[in-house]
Amino acid sequence: MRLGYEQRLEKKAFKMSIVLMLRDLAPHDRAELIDKLVEGNFNIPYSPKSTLSRSVIYQWLREYNKNPKDFEVLLLKERKDRNTFRRISEEQKKALMRWRSENAARSTSELRDELLAHAITSKDPVPSAATIARFLCSVNLDRKTMRQGISVKVRLSYQAPYPQRIWLADTKGPNIKLRDAKNPGEVKIAKPILIEDDNSRFFPAVFYVFEENERVLMELFKKAIWAYGVPDIFYVDRGSPYMGNSLKRAATLLGCRIIHTAPRDAAAKGKVEKSMQYIYDKLETELLLKQPPPFLEEANEYLAALICQDYHRRVHSSTGQTPEERFFSFPPEYRRFVSEKTLSMIFLPYARSKVSKTGLIHLNKLQYLVPDAKLYRKWVQVRYDPSDLSRVHVWHDDNYYGVAEMYLEDNDYLKREQLLKQLGQIQQPLIPEVWEVPRYSHLERILAAHRTEFAEVNEEISRAKAQRSAVKATLIKTSATTKVSYPEFGPDAFTHLLAVLLKTSLDAHQRLSILTTWRTYGPFTEAMVRRTVGELLGQGHPVTDISGYLDALRLAAHFKKED
Repeated sequence: MRLGYEQRLEKKAFKMSIVLMLRDLAPHDRAELIDKLVEGNFNIPYSPKSTLSRSVIYQWLREYNKNPKDFEVLLLKERKDRNTFRRISEEQKKALMRWRSENAARSTSELRDELLAHAITSKDPVPSAATIARFLCSVNLDRKTMRQGISVKVRLSYQAPYPQRIWLADTKGPNIKLRDAKNPGEVKIAKPILIEDDNSRFFPAVFYVFEENERVLMELFKKAIWAYGVPDIFYVDRGSPYMGNSLKRAATLLGCRIIHTAPRDAAAKGKVEKSMQYIYDKLETELLLKQPPPFLEEANEYLAALICQDYHRRVHSSTGQTPEERFFSFPPEYRRFVSEKTLSMIFLPYARSKVSKTGLIHLNKLQYLVPDAKLYRKWVQVRYDPSDLSRVHVWHDDNYYGVAEMYLEDNDYLKREQLLKQLGQIQQPLIPEVWEVPRYSHLERILAAHRTEFAEVNEEISRAKAQRSAVKATLIKTSATTKVSYPEFGPDAFTHLLAVLLKTSLDAHQRLSILTTWRTYGPFTEAMVRRTVGELLGQGHPVTDISGYLDALRLAAHFKKED
């Protein structure tokens, strides 16, 4: 049966697939692979056979080596203009990607009609629905891909139209350890917090901090606003320092809109991420080599010098201008500046509390009395200075109602007025003048009685000392004239002496052993008992071992008799 062109081409493609597997291998590896191919089964086009012989495989290799160009027609060649879609303009591509990413149900015909409906997308020839479908498939925005749940993020280039329009903020790290001036011997992990202008790539604020929280971020944001004005948009991620109510409330009062990135979308702030990489490469890699690590203040000083002297004065590759030149080209009259006093009030920490029926609000385990009775039983906004909790500032419906003082019983207005009223009803007695009554002498009388009693005690002590001296003199005189006889050292004295020397109480069994030793090996002298027991105690012999001490006394008495 004579094969047609397409059939011969398919058979030749099978041969080429085997040749491509073997042509670039070393001889040893090629022989091993040929052995595996010979043992395998294949679906050979238009052939009743399902196996390949070794001779056939080597024949195909010889044919390829003899005329490789004959096989090149089977190799897939990519077009140079593949996935360029010359019939679709850039404006049309951006529009199609945006419209389809918003809703996968929009058909290609509907998208084509939408291109015709807008002037910016219809000024060029509008492509056909088939071309639109191929383009969407090339960027993974076809219906099948989107409905399978594959996450497709459309990331189009964007730049704020003018400085002060969008500020980006992010925290990087931790990559560096710094010393704390409050605890010089302690090293902590520091993180840089960076605020960057989207249009000019200028840094309104950048600092290393030990603690990354809402309070630190608000302090940094406040300094940037005081120096350069209020931005229109503050673009941040969903970290805990950027999600607090205090920051949101302060931005609302300033007329600044806070926009958060999508969850787990770090690439949305690619500009600030790239700036963080610049800080790491130029500064942190150098600071890591310093021993000992620098203090936090020193690191911030290095950082400020690097940004002001190098980054802000270097031409940026994206804008073609230096960040400093581009940022300050924005006229000052178009910037929204706020006084430092107003900023200090706006950026106070924020809390929400309900006023009780007695006019009290609870905050930080303290109570404060609101200044206006209209606020009773209403929810209010409270701002406070963490360094001074004696007073707080109260707002309701964006109206400022003044300062609420800390509530104590001493400054309770109602109780104080009631007490003053009660005091006013009491008749004040007529107090005589000082010269009309004797001087009050209670303390003097107590002191006089104490001195009398102390003198009597001293007199009794003196008499007792005299009597003791007389008795002592009499005893000394008697002992000099008469000889005192002491009782003989017997078994009872021997038992008592052992109990005293060993500092323990003796039971009945131990007393019997001591008495038996005395009757068998005694009598012992007091001096020998003290010497023998003292030597054993000095050697650390346990006091509970009475038999050991008795054996030592028996041996001492035995050697004394032999002497």
